[in-house]
Amino acid sequence: MVKRQVPALTAPAAGKGEPSDEALVAAARGGEATAFELLLKRHEGRVLRVLRLLGVPVDDREDVAQEVFVRVFRHLGGFHPGNPFGGWIYRITVNAVHDYRRRMRRLPREGFEAETALDSAPDDAPNPEQSAELRRRQRLLEGAVARLSERERAVFVLCELEGMETRQVARALGITSITVRRHLGRARSRLQRLLETAQEKRPRR
Repeated sequence: MVKRQVPALTAPAAGKGEPSDEALVAAARGGEATAFELLLKRHEGRVLRVLRLLGVPVDDREDVAQEVFVRVFRHLGGFHPGNPFGGWIYRITVNAVHDYRRRMRRLPREGFEAETALDSAPDDAPNPEQSAELRRRQRLLEGAVARLSERERAVFVLCELEGMETRQVARALGITSITVRRHLGRARSRLQRLLETAQEKRPRR
């Protein structure tokens, strides 16, 4: 288990009027612990989400997330102002996942947990039948994403689910933009086939 080497996540969530990530980085570099706490608070949920979608088992997820935060703390001086802080922390997250897999000497084969959703629920509360259908579709998509190759999964998660631009994903994964687009195209095609196959196998009423 990774020992905590960064301040506790006690800062309030970011809201309207809060300083930018870049301003918080500058303040954190100057020794302001609360600025770093707020940075982590802003990005903690998305880091955990990416770890889940990249297949880190729930029992290990908090430890890997803590390792990400430790690396962010140690290498904060390596962040270049003008670049998106989110893309920078995603690259650290992806690298932490690679290191975790090397330590475990296996690729995760478990499906994603059913209690967590790929996307937040819609504003209009669905009826029970709609909720059941939404959960079914989420399980199908999560199961299909889990069957992608490691690189396809990372590209799909960052591009489609996290909304990052191609160049940001390329920088985060250490590959070219052309390679990102190629993997994304393959991921979309494979997911479409997997979801169509799953839909065909669904019992008809």
